[in-house]
Amino acid sequence: MSDASKANPLRQPWSEAVATFLTCLALGPPIGGLVVAFGVAFSSALGGPPMTPGNGLAEQFMSALFVGLFAVPFSYLVGGLQAAAAGLAFAVYGWMKGRPPLWVAVVIAVVVHASAYAAGFADESEVFVLFFMVHVIPVLVCWLIIRNYWRERRT
Repeated sequence: MSDASKANPLRQPWSEAVATFLTCLALGPPIGGLVVAFGVAFSSALGGPPMTPGNGLAEQFMSALFVGLFAVPFSYLVGGLQAAAAGLAFAVYGWMKGRPPLWVAVVIAVVVHASAYAAGFADESEVFVLFFMVHVIPVLVCWLIIRNYWRERRT
């Protein structure tokens, strides 16, 4: 055992950090793409145009599934950078301190959302809620998965 690992017994091997980063990079964009697809398809529930006959909930659900087929591959182009940033933040925290708690996931989601919003990815105030959900939901789902990669922090 090296002196560095004796000094900090929580320090993990790199494999958990790499797995954390790759999990966020692989799963974050498609989850965000599906959030966009379902958000657009169900926009009437979010204050969009009302449902009309022949355009009910079942049709909107099928539309969301169809859009999801295209949104998922495209999501890597749009959300890959945000997913990489979240994965890197989770990996660094996990490597340094152990299993990330929920508050870390919330902070990462808010910072990633604020950075993307400040960069101008969404300038419309009416899509703020959907744009917020596009960042928060994937980060929380990835956190639910990657937290099992790390040991709990011992004090």
